[in-house]
Amino acid sequence: DVKPFLAEGKLTIVDFYSEYCGPCVRIAPLLKKLDEKRDDIVVIKVDINRPGVSKIDWGSPAASQYKLRGIPHFKIYGTSGALEDEGDPAYKRVWQFIQEAGVVPQ
Repeated sequence: DVKPFLAEGKLTIVDFYSEYCGPCVRIAPLLKKLDEKRDDIVVIKVDINRPGVSKIDWGSPAASQYKLRGIPHFKIYGTSGALEDEGDPAYKRVWQFIQEAGVVPQ
């Protein structure tokens, strides 16, 4: 459960990823810069891979628990800790945050 890791009073983006996922690897530095630039946003990364698995680990407990079908998969929790967005809507919102923060050109 990610709830204990949410940042109270801040927007929390949970990024489910794997080092074996090309899009996950490409967006990681942008998420790091977003986390550094925006004091009101916290990015939490959750590696879905179990140790020793050298491909995307769709059978992992994290992938199973959250019924992940594709990664990167984002969940956005509001300042009160309530889930605001997930999946495609969350992905679009994360890109909007990245662009607004000037991390990539608009």
